[in-house]
Amino acid sequence: MSRAPIPVVLVAGFLGSGKTTLLNHLLRNASGTRIGVLVNDFGAINIDAMLIAGQADGTVSLSNGCMCCSVDADGVQAALDQLVRPAAAIDAIVIEASGIAEPRALVRMITGIADARLRYGGLVYVVDAAGFEQTRERHPEIDRHLEIADLVVLNKVDLVDTAHLERIRARIVERNDTAPMVATTDSVVDSEMLFDHPERPGSAAPRSGQLTLDELFAECGTSTDADRHEHDHHHLHDQYRTIAYATERPMDPRRLAGFLERPPAGCYRIKGVVAFDVPGHRQKFMVHAVGGFIRVQRGPWGDQSPSTSIVAIGVGLDDVEVRDRLDAAVDQGVDDEHGILSITRYLITAP
Repeated sequence: MSRAPIPVVLVAGFLGSGKTTLLNHLLRNASGTRIGVLVNDFGAINIDAMLIAGQADGTVSLSNGCMCCSVDADGVQAALDQLVRPAAAIDAIVIEASGIAEPRALVRMITGIADARLRYGGLVYVVDAAGFEQTRERHPEIDRHLEIADLVVLNKVDLVDTAHLERIRARIVERNDTAPMVATTDSVVDSEMLFDHPERPGSAAPRSGQLTLDELFAECGTSTDADRHEHDHHHLHDQYRTIAYATERPMDPRRLAGFLERPPAGCYRIKGVVAFDVPGHRQKFMVHAVGGFIRVQRGPWGDQSPSTSIVAIGVGLDDVEVRDRLDAAVDQGVDDEHGILSITRYLITAP
């Protein structure tokens, strides 16, 4: 396999919650990552006109290779086909849903795409802390949206007092007690929580060519009031955690599948390389899991010695719980003839 599957991250939330602000933050702080963007909304994404390289037929090509496409549900597959072209060299794709979109339909659409070049990157649901209660009264369907979120971004927390914020947190937890929750001002979420950067170990190698959006800002010395405001309120951003686990011992496939299917509280995504000591299945297994959606690929070890390296990423993760559960998933030598099926059921075929 030449490349790992490209994560497709869905960003949803009611009108005015801060979805476009989050998207702009990701584009400005992508650390060289090339992000493809699909905008399923009524208006254009709020990016300075100076950064737009060209526009035709509802597609905007930005200077970092990003594509912002105003599409309806029927056009998503065709738009993604364009973004996964090798020439686009996209590392991650973000879909900004309309403020009145139905997230369940979007999740079904993305997870139903049979394309080994793509993987579901999770549903990020943005909540306006200041207007949540009033919006929820008018639109009770928000509760159903929150129930399927993989990550909740509780935005505009600087506009409410502590008591109000805790009340909102409690109501969100009532609807979804497993998704990690990040409290933010200006939708500041660390992009590394959502997808890998190309210069990071295990990702694609950095590419030369066009400057990415964040590199262009840096080279031009561009600094906006929003950027400065964002840095002033960095302390409001709940810091995510990354917990790494490694072992030379093979893993038990059935127990590992249980960890991937029912991750620890606060875990947003899991990624890693896994070794099994199962006849016919001693290849390298690459696993990705977000919100219970799992993808597994298989390939040769090459010059590597078989071993397992797993990373769990989330908010408020318990280090002891993560490590204890993975320790429990190490192969104990128990005969389980069909255990490997718990992993191979998620196998995808490389293009």
